[in-house]
Amino acid sequence: MTPIRHFSLVSLGCPKNRVDSEHILAVMSRAGFVFVEEPSRADVLIVNTCAFIESAVEESIDAILDYRDLNREAVLVVAGCLPLRYGDDLRASLREADIFLKPEEIPQIPQRLGSLAPLAQPTADEAFPCSYTAVPQRVLTTPGYAYLKIADGCSRKCAYCTIPSIRGPLRSRDLEAVDREARMLASQGVRELVLVAQDLTGYRTDAGEGRGLVRLLERLRVVQGIEWIRLMYLHPHGIPSDLAAVINESRTILPYLDIPFQHVSEKVLKAMGRPWKHDRTRRLVDGLRNDVPGLVLRTTLMVGFPGEGDKEFTELKDFVQSSSIEHVGVFTYSPEEGTPAMALGDPVPAETKAARADELRNLHLESEEKRNRGRVGSIERCIVEGVSEESDLLLQGRTWDQAPEVDGVLYITEGVASAGEIRDIELTDCNGPDLFGEIR
Repeated sequence: MTPIRHFSLVSLGCPKNRVDSEHILAVMSRAGFVFVEEPSRADVLIVNTCAFIESAVEESIDAILDYRDLNREAVLVVAGCLPLRYGDDLRASLREADIFLKPEEIPQIPQRLGSLAPLAQPTADEAFPCSYTAVPQRVLTTPGYAYLKIADGCSRKCAYCTIPSIRGPLRSRDLEAVDREARMLASQGVRELVLVAQDLTGYRTDAGEGRGLVRLLERLRVVQGIEWIRLMYLHPHGIPSDLAAVINESRTILPYLDIPFQHVSEKVLKAMGRPWKHDRTRRLVDGLRNDVPGLVLRTTLMVGFPGEGDKEFTELKDFVQSSSIEHVGVFTYSPEEGTPAMALGDPVPAETKAARADELRNLHLESEEKRNRGRVGSIERCIVEGVSEESDLLLQGRTWDQAPEVDGVLYITEGVASAGEIRDIELTDCNGPDLFGEIR
């Protein structure tokens, strides 16, 4: 009798990594492994790593060492961006791991595990290739929504970013494959698709297509069962001129755009390798708000990049105060090995970076709470995600203008609903970025 083999998985980093982890879950399950939460019970431990910035590398290594301490006997697989970034050097420095696995090698996990795999190795036709024309199987880990990765890599030249060296140049998935995956996800009960890529606006430009993203949206908006489509990671340079029209014409594409600006100072942007002027950023925001009624924007901003003095930070602060962007994430610059910005050093003191980041966060929080307070009493659409992590007496979800994992959450204090349902809710209160409401 074939023994039952167990595996445990920890997934770190961004939503794109989560998609890869869902592929891993499917491949392992297909090969006969049974998932367990407790690493101590597993025959195979898998850490799907992030290596975007130094702190992410440290978190990944800590997770690997923790997993090894919890189970000395299991085969330890290190997957994801850490093997991509450090390659063969990782084998010598991280001897706790047994197997290193790049994302494109996910279908090969059973073969790499050899005789440990409970079932026969899948043939090439049976494997779940993570190619750009295939529709890989996934074990969904998100209630009612799913991330849909439409491309990998990035061909931008931002001076601080490790993504091109880790993930390579932009490689768009085939439109037909993305459409088929969306339909597959809808058939599994997914109601919200969150489109992700390192560069969403670049979709199909690597194939010489200028309207790739809009063509894709025109296909996805008619997928039966999908009620919301959310766009994340839109590079501000290259947003399609007809994007606003396709949003306005659709009942499913949310008027929610995530556009990472990083900064607004012309001096800092040039040093970052993001060649557009301050007024262009403001014109873009104003133009999108004019063209898309009820638009909600999200952005990320970086403080402490080399060359950011008091004047440049004041420009950034003024932008946060005057632009009324609904969701703002702030992080501090860290020099990363292998990036052009590494040569600029790290002249802004750590304490100055931290103080600037806190100042921006506090400014935005004031604006966000004021906006949320003004919504109390209104009825909004929300997606239910299940029992709240804060209390099993509450349901938790998100309003249409809250993206998963990065924006605030909605605590549902009255009413009954199942995870994955999209319902009307009356907002009754707020606390900073979080909302409270009752199902109607």
